[in-house]
Amino acid sequence: MIPLATVAIHPVDAALVVLYFVVIAVVGLWLSRGVKTGKDLFLGGRSLPWWAVGTSLVVSDIGAKDMVGLADDGYRYGMVMMNFDFIGCIFPVLVAAFLFMPYLWLAGVYTIPEYLGRRYNRTVRTLFALIWGTSMVAMVATIFVSAATMFEHLLGWNFYVSIGILTVLVGVYTTLGGLKAVVFTDFVSCIVLIVGAALICIVGLIEVGGWSELQRRVAELPGTEHHFNLVLPADAKEFSWPSVLLGLGFVAGPAYWIGNQAIVQRTLGTTSQSAARASYILCAAIKMVFPILLVVPGLIGLALFHDQVGPKDDPNWQGGQVLPLLVQLLPRGVLGIVLGAFMAGVMSNLDSYVNSASTLWVNDIYRPLLRPQADDHEVLVVGRWLIVVFLAGGAAGSYFVRHYFGSVFEAFQTFLSLFQGALLALLLLGMLFRRINGVGGVAGIVVGVGLAFFLHGWKHLGPGYMEISYLWVAWWSFVAALVTTVIFSLLTKPYDEERLRGLVYSLPDTERVPQ
Repeated sequence: MIPLATVAIHPVDAALVVLYFVVIAVVGLWLSRGVKTGKDLFLGGRSLPWWAVGTSLVVSDIGAKDMVGLADDGYRYGMVMMNFDFIGCIFPVLVAAFLFMPYLWLAGVYTIPEYLGRRYNRTVRTLFALIWGTSMVAMVATIFVSAATMFEHLLGWNFYVSIGILTVLVGVYTTLGGLKAVVFTDFVSCIVLIVGAALICIVGLIEVGGWSELQRRVAELPGTEHHFNLVLPADAKEFSWPSVLLGLGFVAGPAYWIGNQAIVQRTLGTTSQSAARASYILCAAIKMVFPILLVVPGLIGLALFHDQVGPKDDPNWQGGQVLPLLVQLLPRGVLGIVLGAFMAGVMSNLDSYVNSASTLWVNDIYRPLLRPQADDHEVLVVGRWLIVVFLAGGAAGSYFVRHYFGSVFEAFQTFLSLFQGALLALLLLGMLFRRINGVGGVAGIVVGVGLAFFLHGWKHLGPGYMEISYLWVAWWSFVAALVTTVIFSLLTKPYDEERLRGLVYSLPDTERVPQ
């Protein structure tokens, strides 16, 4: 594998990157003036406009990990990776907007575990808060790795020094400004991200000689017979059509957009239920363009740089190389815009996940279990300190992510697959069926999450192992949690109807009128 050369950044490009940093910092610090309570920090005082939330949803999902990770995985697997948006995003976003969001918004909750606690019991709430909060630290680690790898390959910066700088920068404005600062800086980031990703595609296609030439070059390489197919055969090792349909379309996608705290928290901070729906619809519309903007660079990288990066099955494969090579093609001025777009993705992802992790731990663990008497000021202080803790934890976890996974996108999806199946099973059953109870919920979590860990650990159990895709892990853990929850609920006493009113679709709260 040929080492990547670093780039001498022209003053014009450096100025554009610095300008982006200054704008984001100023906006974030200016918005911090109104943060006086925990509600302000975690939900933006429920005053967030739908258009800002909609763009924030986009960059909370699409960020540095996707720019780097999907370029790598587009190089390795091809256009099938577009399904993570086409199948795993657009339809689930609309389902979330019209089916699930009304109940979550009207319930007045801060977090998904808080709703599960009301529907099932405190044990379910605590377990999912612990699982989600801990997993978010791992997700923060993947974002750190994507950023530091880019800077290491492109600029020659030390990997861990880059992580330290990002930790301080994001920590300052997220800690002070809370969700409002996150959402409004994300609005700027969304625009910059779209422009930057589009420039990479345009310049890359010009360099390779157009779309037809791209197809010809890729087709000449070994192992690329399915790189321009959205649907792969059932016997494909990675991303076969059954795994994409069941694991991504039925489980991972809906679980991400319905039960992801970092996503849902933004819509809970809108001014009304209708504004929450509008933000989801705007997100779905914008997301239509991102499969192309993020996966096509991987194909361009395969056509141009396969001699440098090497084959996808090379045991020495190291993720994070494709995007830095593509960025080196950019002319002066354009490079600064793209680096600004990349930093937009880094910061929007980081601020989203650390703010949401802090919200979970304060509202579902600290306040109900440790300090029920905590006032708003104490909640605000604890929430800010937890943001610092989660950033530090993510920085520490970056070493593991860097050395264990083939790409940051693979790492991110693997972490999600450990609990998404069980989470979706409990949300679906809890909202749709009144007969489901807390005993079934606890059993479903234990079995579903336990099976996911077992399936991921299977490859370490002996020489005759079978490695299983994270999409299949999501599917089978969902099935296991669903069946277990139903069985244990039917074998135990049901809840009274009045306890479930407003939490189950068949038992609406007559005192609440949807907007």
